[in-house]
Amino acid sequence: MDIRITRGRNHRVWMWTLMIVSVSVVALAAAAIFGDRTQKGTVSGVGAAANFGKDRAPVQPLVIEPFEDVKRLTDRELGRIVNLVGTAESGVRKAAVYVRTPQGRRILVRFEPTPEPAQLSGVYNGGGINVNGYLMKISRAEFDVWMDTLGVVIPRPKPGVKFGDLPDSNFTRIDSLFVKDYYVSVRPEGIGRGRAGPAAPAVASAAAAASAAARGADSVAAAARTPRAAPAPPPPVEEPATEEPPAAEPTGRDTVRP
Repeated sequence: MDIRITRGRNHRVWMWTLMIVSVSVVALAAAAIFGDRTQKGTVSGVGAAANFGKDRAPVQPLVIEPFEDVKRLTDRELGRIVNLVGTAESGVRKAAVYVRTPQGRRILVRFEPTPEPAQLSGVYNGGGINVNGYLMKISRAEFDVWMDTLGVVIPRPKPGVKFGDLPDSNFTRIDSLFVKDYYVSVRPEGIGRGRAGPAAPAVASAAAAASAAARGADSVAAAARTPRAAPAPPPPVEEPATEEPPAAEPTGRDTVRP
């Protein structure tokens, strides 16, 4: 092929360059004529008028909900902090334990990061547990590994007679109590905390403690000033009365003849 008959493409570069320069000149001319709408004092919170986080919204108080109030676990509940109260159905292994709630629901609890052994000394098989943690998602494969590690047996349906047989409604109801797609992640500071109520101000708490101590001191001083009454004499001891047998009546057969 003869390259001399090939059309060059350098003329397109100059065309696009002229178009970009023309748009820039139009933008500068519009800004000079109509002004910059993003300058301070014209539009609030846009462009140059943005304060970049200088004004912050008030901090919302932390709300801890009971785990039983979360009826249906979905991905929208991820990250929610809940209070879990129940009974441990396994021992602590690899900083994890399987917990049964009073309503019969079972869920995996993992302590992340691994706390000190002393903090987990009160968690044992059959013992009570009360923690605050976050709802997190877990895969079925990882869930099965944790069940084997903790030695927990999950109920399985009976094998079907033919292809397509579904488990009965009783097994479905029982299987719904075992949470398999989510777990509760507990930090070391959330072990044995329970539900955190609104904290009272430190000044008010100190004043209440001081007033209670003053009332206690006044009551002790009043008790010391009150004269003690003399002890009452013991009641007299009564001697038990002895019963004498009745005298025998004379009869004709018992009469002694002279």
